[in-house]
Amino acid sequence: MKDKTFKNIRICCYAALAFCIVWAGLMVNYLVIDLFVDGVLPHPVDWSQNTAMKVAALACYVLGTVAMVGLCVKAVLNTLKGIRENTVFPKSNVKLMFWIALADFIYLLGYWNLQILWADDVVFQLQHTNFVMPFFLLFFAFMYKVAADAVEENNLTI
Repeated sequence: MKDKTFKNIRICCYAALAFCIVWAGLMVNYLVIDLFVDGVLPHPVDWSQNTAMKVAALACYVLGTVAMVGLCVKAVLNTLKGIRENTVFPKSNVKLMFWIALADFIYLLGYWNLQILWADDVVFQLQHTNFVMPFFLLFFAFMYKVAADAVEENNLTI
């Protein structure tokens, strides 16, 4: 039973790595082709107006995406290493989970405000998902911490 569970977790980890690669590729595609190649979009970005807001939205999107992908890859690699050591909840992922919640907030802040790049009137938006998703990630980070502590205590018990 334990081997089957570890096998399923490994499969999910490899799928997560594949999704991270696709996500990073889509972001690069979006930035290079859609934003900076003339003629692809119906309305090119006018960087002369509201430049600070446009740069802030784009920076949140790019930094949030890079952080999310990097942190997710690190968490998956830690999990795979933990499985090799017979630990499903490696302690090294606890801090990463909290950082993922923050990175998700920044990513969503940039994602929901990308329309600023093409809009004439700039309105910076905060959607409900900017708070709901990071809240759930924080909740699961605390649950993960409890599980990691329980596994560590269980391993110390004779």
